[in-house]
Amino acid sequence: MTPAQAGAEQSTASNHYADRVASKKRRSGKGKGSRQGISGNPQRRAEQLAQRRQVVADEPDFPPLALDFRSGKQEDSPLRDLAYALAGGAEPRPWWRESHQRILAAARALTWPSRLVDLETQACRIVGDEFYERLNSRLTGLHPRQWLRALAEETGAALRASVAGGTGDWRQLWALLCGLALMAPPGDTDSETAKLARARFPDIKDPYVTALAEAGKAARLLADRGLASGIGYPADGCRAAGDPLVARDAYGSRFLLVASFGYGGEAPDHWYAWDIDSCWIVTVAGAGVFRSAQDALADWQHAVGPAAGTELSPGAPETTARLLAPCLETGPLSDMLQGSEPRDLIREYYRLRRRARSLTSPADEAAGRAAASYGGGDPGPVREAFLGWYAARHDDVPQDAADAVDTILQEWGPRAQPEERSRYACSPHRIEMAAHLIRDGYFPGYANAALRLLPEWTQWCIGQSGLNGDFAARSRAAALTEAAALVDEETHDPAAERNEAPFRRQE
Repeated sequence: MTPAQAGAEQSTASNHYADRVASKKRRSGKGKGSRQGISGNPQRRAEQLAQRRQVVADEPDFPPLALDFRSGKQEDSPLRDLAYALAGGAEPRPWWRESHQRILAAARALTWPSRLVDLETQACRIVGDEFYERLNSRLTGLHPRQWLRALAEETGAALRASVAGGTGDWRQLWALLCGLALMAPPGDTDSETAKLARARFPDIKDPYVTALAEAGKAARLLADRGLASGIGYPADGCRAAGDPLVARDAYGSRFLLVASFGYGGEAPDHWYAWDIDSCWIVTVAGAGVFRSAQDALADWQHAVGPAAGTELSPGAPETTARLLAPCLETGPLSDMLQGSEPRDLIREYYRLRRRARSLTSPADEAAGRAAASYGGGDPGPVREAFLGWYAARHDDVPQDAADAVDTILQEWGPRAQPEERSRYACSPHRIEMAAHLIRDGYFPGYANAALRLLPEWTQWCIGQSGLNGDFAARSRAAALTEAAALVDEETHDPAAERNEAPFRRQE
């Protein structure tokens, strides 16, 4: 078993969400606490494993994989290979070189702009287009970070060969290399787990460090040969220039985060935006560069539809960190993809992470984690508040009402909500996703009890969030539709449901 094979489970997937949901786990639904099992759905599994990893990482005497990292035994064991993959290592796959050569050929055929943000965007486009094609080709072993690291090394080698051979295409290769160095997201360098991984597996290279090193070597070579490309590479890359701004949709589960950026201490010359959906887990639905914050807002409004907000307001650092949490993750779990992501999002796959890291300080991340208790703590107070409201509206409260509420709470969006109001966000999409997960994860009796209660739960959330008008009516209608689709043990097929993740989805 090679390290690459050991990392196969961490590799990207190529099917839609509903195609890849595991067969029914059929939990009893009686538990009041967090689930003990690991979901068969890749993104839900990633969330669960990330939570467990954080719990273990917080214990200084037992960092993840510490036993394997510290042990010098069984060098060729499957456990060692798995540890290598989880530490971020991946052996090159046979198809990587051909994939990288396609990118180099595309780079040689282009006229590259001198404005850094445009150069960076062009690099994101040609790298992202190849990434998108490989992601959807059902090849195994993509390993996005190490695939990018190998691309940076190959680009540097091709540039040096071009200079030595006088082929004249070094300018295009230099532009691509600059773009790679500007887009590559930094890896984890400070945690105990990362330090152990580097000590145990010194051969694992970080794509960010590799891209910077290749750009530095190329810059020195060009300077020594007296070659000027007209493109200056700022070693410190892009930096945020001002506080971020946030817009919210009417439901409180879809967000636009936008911030201004500039290069090398110069005045900001563009804005970067993230479209973030929290109807299931916190997910980046779209990202990209814009000339102004208002341009970004207009694009987001078009994507979200009538529910989109119209105002941008300053975002607190902890709110920014919570919204960007999926972009700030490092390690193999951060590389997991559904396979249904649109091409435009894959083009920004690396850059959206690099920009998130530039915008968020370690202190902001810590504050975001400390503040992200909404929906992640004891569900008891919420359960009791809803049951009290329900009892005031009905003469008879079903005996299984408390269990049904717990079932809904387990599937009601991410464990850590972006904002307090987000706990009660009841967009049609969140309702559909919760119902989908309930049908997939519970015995019919428990699932149906929760589904029947979903309209009342939705009405309560409408009152808690202050939702009104047509938006509230849409939520009520969605809840009634889902409540009518009860689970039949004999005929229900969870793989037949088509509730997909929210990539630029309109409500």
